[in-house]
Amino acid sequence: MIGRIKGQLIEKKNDRVVIDVHGIGYVVYVTEKTARSLSPGNEGRDISLFTELLVKEDLLQLIGFLTQTEKDWFNLLRSVQGIGAKVALTILNTLDANELLRAIRMKNELAFSSVSGIGSRMAQRLVVELSGRKDLAILEDEAVIEIRDENNEQTLNIIKRKEIQQDALSALQNLGFKSVEAKSAIDKIVAEDHINDASELVKEALRSLAKG
Repeated sequence: MIGRIKGQLIEKKNDRVVIDVHGIGYVVYVTEKTARSLSPGNEGRDISLFTELLVKEDLLQLIGFLTQTEKDWFNLLRSVQGIGAKVALTILNTLDANELLRAIRMKNELAFSSVSGIGSRMAQRLVVELSGRKDLAILEDEAVIEIRDENNEQTLNIIKRKEIQQDALSALQNLGFKSVEAKSAIDKIVAEDHINDASELVKEALRSLAKG
């Protein structure tokens, strides 16, 4: 089992990187979000990724993660019937650990509607199967510890803003707007203005959507 890999980043694509470890190039599959975080300027430098080794009949595949928490979520998601490695990575590319935890704890199936390939039935299954899992409680504890360890106001503010944006997105979806257009309106407003209230963000998004 390969739990972590450290070496020189020699190649990067949208869904994978190649890491040179003592002359051997390991292909490690990652989310697009992780790939973007490794550029520019990282090629030729040493990087370290947590890894999960997938063993198939005719294939050995390394999956890489920036944090142990992300790796734990990957394995938890794959434990749900119908969720394979590819879909689990797609979910992690769309929702971060805090957004996943919040969606499951609040039984917010709509949070998964922004994930490509996840329909309403699968979203419901994710919420139902994961909400009572002991593994989820462990990940929840890790999230709290991570916040405490950071111990700075900036980190807490980032988490708060994400929660506000997620609440606003859910509200707009409940009003009948598609996830893509609702998220686009929210992202535009957040980029232009600093709003600390979900209801205010919804109002501004509705104005933006009305203008087209």
